Amino acid sequence: MRYASNSPKITLFPFLSVLLSTMGILAFLSISFLLVVPESADSRKESKRVQFEWVGAPGYVKPIFIRCYADRIEYYNLFENREYSLSLDELLNQLQGENPELLSYLVQLFQLNTDIKKKFGKTEYYPLLLVYPDGVLTSELLMVAIEKIGGLNFGLEPMLPKWEIPYQGLNSEG
Repeated sequence: MRYASNSPKITLFPFLSVLLSTMGILAFLSISFLLVVPESADSRKESKRVQFEWVGAPGYVKPIFIRCYADRIEYYNLFENREYSLSLDELLNQLQGENPELLSYLVQLFQLNTDIKKKFGKTEYYPLLLVYPDGVLTSELLMVAIEKIGGLNFGLEPMLPKWEIPYQGLNSEG
C-alpha cells in the first residue's frame, strides 16, 4: 500500500514570470536607448578640440604647445608668427648642431622670460610638450634638448590620439 506524501509542493511560476518580465523590460529599454542615441555621439571617429584648464598654475604662465608625434614635432614660433613641423630626422640633425632652429627658438623663449621677469616680475612662457601615445621617444629627445637650456621650465601633457589642440597666435589667448 502506498501512502501519498503530504509534503507541500513549491511552484516556481511566480518567480519565473517576474524574472522573464524584468528581462523583457530591460531588453526593451536597452534597444530603445540604442535607437534614441544619435550616431554622431560616437566621439571615437571624430577629432575634438580640447581646451586646457590650468588648475593650480599661476595666471601669468602662458603655455607654448609643442606636439610630439612618432615621426615629427609641431610647434608655433611666437617670434616669427609661424607654425613649424620638424620630422624626427630633422630634429636629430638640429640636436647634433646642424642649423638648430628649434634650440634657438627655445633659447629666445628663455631670454624673453628672463627679460620679462627683470622688468615686470610676471608672465612666463612655458613650453608644454603634448605627448601623443606614439610620440614618447620624440618627447624624450626634446626634453633632453630643453634640459640643456638651464632655467627654462617646461611641462608634459599626455594626449589621446584624436585630440586636437589649437596653436596660439600672437593675438590669441593661451
